[in-house]
Amino acid sequence: MTQNSKLTSLRDQIMWDRLIAIVEEQAQTLIRTAFSNTVREAGDLSAGVFDLSGRMVAQAVTGTPGHVNAMAASVSHFIAKYPLEQMEEGDVYITNDPWLATGHLHDFTVVTPAFRDGAIVALFASTCHVVDVGGLGFGPDGRQVFEEGIYLPIMPLAKRGKMN
Repeated sequence: MTQNSKLTSLRDQIMWDRLIAIVEEQAQTLIRTAFSNTVREAGDLSAGVFDLSGRMVAQAVTGTPGHVNAMAASVSHFIAKYPLEQMEEGDVYITNDPWLATGHLHDFTVVTPAFRDGAIVALFASTCHVVDVGGLGFGPDGRQVFEEGIYLPIMPLAKRGKMN
């Protein structure tokens, strides 16, 4: 191993550790600021960073495996609905679509594009469980999906920093 390759390996490890620290901070911030007690007390969430194709690059250590898998599969659906060329700084997208992102209506996925020098460079996403979404409650009592609570298709939560 040459001196240059040792430095490259060291640099790569430092960058990887920084990336994991960023998504872990994302998850910890969500826990500290969550209205949902299942997020605050049980860590019922996931957080991650994605490339521009919607592939997960890194995920937080904190969180629930079921949310991580659903979130990882969902970001490409956000990109399909709102192409990167249409995304602007300050945009935030949300859904609780159980077929595209979350598994059931009590889980919400939020995706936010990250920019550097005016160009989109990554996407950050998180999924968390929300207890009260209306409806009959969590369980098999509903005869149709609309009885389980509010349904949000993939849509903007904020555009250019203004709440929708």
